[in-house]
Amino acid sequence: MVETGKISSLQMGMAVYPVLMSTAMLFGPSIMAKQASNDLWLSPIWASLIGFLSVYIVHRLHERFPQKTIIEQSELILGKTIGKLIGFFYFWFLLQINGYIVREYADFIAIFLVNTPLSVISAVLVLVCALAVGGGIEVVVRSAQFFFPFFLIPLLLMIVLVFPDMEPQNIFPILGNGVWPSLKGSITPQGWFSEVFLISYLLPFLVDKNKGRRAGMITVGLVMITMIVVNLVIYFLMGDATSRILFPVMDTARYVSIADFFENLESGVMAIWVIGAFVKVSLFYYATVLGAAQSLNLSSYRPLVIPVGFLTVLFSFWGLPTFAAVGDLSLFVIPMSLVVFFCLVPAVLLLISTKKKSSSASKGVRSG
Repeated sequence: MVETGKISSLQMGMAVYPVLMSTAMLFGPSIMAKQASNDLWLSPIWASLIGFLSVYIVHRLHERFPQKTIIEQSELILGKTIGKLIGFFYFWFLLQINGYIVREYADFIAIFLVNTPLSVISAVLVLVCALAVGGGIEVVVRSAQFFFPFFLIPLLLMIVLVFPDMEPQNIFPILGNGVWPSLKGSITPQGWFSEVFLISYLLPFLVDKNKGRRAGMITVGLVMITMIVVNLVIYFLMGDATSRILFPVMDTARYVSIADFFENLESGVMAIWVIGAFVKVSLFYYATVLGAAQSLNLSSYRPLVIPVGFLTVLFSFWGLPTFAAVGDLSLFVIPMSLVVFFCLVPAVLLLISTKKKSSSASKGVRSG
């Protein structure tokens, strides 16, 4: 068996939460404000529907093929040849997306480490993630569990400290231009919510399998609530200027000042992003090597960890010459690609497997 580790549904939720929230927290408010203006708090609600749908689809497939990941499921549903082709496409796509995530991380960190080459920043992150992935699913998930409080507490602390300066009237008029702007603002977050699909690589290793779907749904719900709260807090502080600020959460952290002693919480935001990026890259990394090993019928994915790590660093620069190019892709191309691979393709697999089961049942009834 490629993986023998075991995790709990709670650990799975703690690992997936930063995957969905890390990018959304840093870039999300600005991206959603550009389209939805003061209705940006509604956009996560519409976007979360994709997340709930992804959990439902992935769990239904898991119920039909309990010990299989999406790679193995596709071979059983579509046959070995087409299934392995699907596996190759998932490997290629996950590799590209992980390279893109690493580049996002490197570009952000380079704002503070101005003399450090992007290649060094990317390589260090991938190396640390490789150590976690090489240890197996238990190491990856327990690392996420350990860092979970350090991801959440600085965010909650920042919200509490800026609370007295909020101006709730900035949110009015609600739906002044109808529901369409908030729907447009949900296009990019749909991609982030669809990343909950990664539980497909975790469900086979749960010790409490009956709680898998519930944990996935709760995680999506908590991410939705967190995004709503973050969007509201930032818009209460910055109003219409939110859409013109590249990293609104960073500016919110700089806003904090208490008695000239407790101020400038940029380090807290940076810590959130570093922890979130580590968990996100590690989970995508793990899914990439596990899926590749299953497609190639290997007994272990560990020999693939270093080669895939090298390719991830390479992909973080290939086709991404500038920070502007990364930003352009993040608005539509990447989110829609995520929805296609993480929601639409699994939905098609579920539909085909359902039809096959119905056909088999019909034949059984006629023969009987």
